[in-house]
Amino acid sequence: MTILFIEPGILAVHTQVLDTTSHQHALQQVTLPMSHMSLTIQLDQLTTYRCNSTAFILKSHVSHQLSMQSGWVILIEPSSALGQCIDTRLAQNSLIQCPLQTMPTIHSDLKDLLALCHLKYVQNNRHLDVRIQSLLVQLDQCFTTSCIKPEHWLAKDIATQLNLSESRFLHLFKQNMQLPWRPYLLWRRLICAIKVISKGGSATQAAYIAGFSDSAHLSRTFKKQFGITLQKLLSRKNTQQ
Repeated sequence: MTILFIEPGILAVHTQVLDTTSHQHALQQVTLPMSHMSLTIQLDQLTTYRCNSTAFILKSHVSHQLSMQSGWVILIEPSSALGQCIDTRLAQNSLIQCPLQTMPTIHSDLKDLLALCHLKYVQNNRHLDVRIQSLLVQLDQCFTTSCIKPEHWLAKDIATQLNLSESRFLHLFKQNMQLPWRPYLLWRRLICAIKVISKGGSATQAAYIAGFSDSAHLSRTFKKQFGITLQKLLSRKNTQQ
C-alpha cells in the first residue's frame, strides 16, 4: 500500500519494494525504513550505506540510489521552515544517519515521522519577499482546487504580473527559494500529476493536467527526477492530505 501526505513544501510517500536508479533532485530527502527492514543508499555511485533501523537525511542536489523493502521517503523544499532546519542539521554534510529508537509504521503521521529523526514539523512560515509569497499563494491553489496549466507560468508573464523584469524575477525567486524557477515549477507540476493519479486518474489524464505532452513524457521526467516511474511508485495508493 502506498500512502501519501501532500501539502505545500513537502511530499511524504510510504511505499514497498523501492529500488531506484541513480538520480538527483533539488529537494532535501528524509528516508525512514520500516521495522527490521534494511535501507541502502549509494551516493554518487561511490559511497554505500547499508543499515537497519536507521534513517537518513540527505542534502539537495546529491546524486543517490535508494533500495528499501518498505518505508517512508519524505521530500522537502529547502526554502521551507522545515528545510531551513534540515540545512542547519546537515551543516556541511551531504548525508547524516539517524538511529531510530522507535520504528515508523504505515499509520504514522507526518509529525511523528519527522520527530523520529529529531525534526520538528512546522507549517511553512517562510520569510520570503512579499512578491514571491504572493506567487506561491497562487501556486498553492493547486492543492485545494484544480491545477493551473503551466502555460500560465511563463517567467516573462509572472515578471510582468509582479512588476519586475524577467531577469530580476528569476534572480529574486532563486534567492528566496534556493532553486531556480524552472526546476521548482517542474517539481510542482509533478506534484499535480501525483495528485491526479493518487485520486484514481490515469497517467494520460495526469500528463495533460500537469502539462506534459503525454504519459510517456511524464514517466520519463518523473524517473529522471526520482529514479522510479510514477506509476510504479503509486501502483497501490491511499492518499492523505
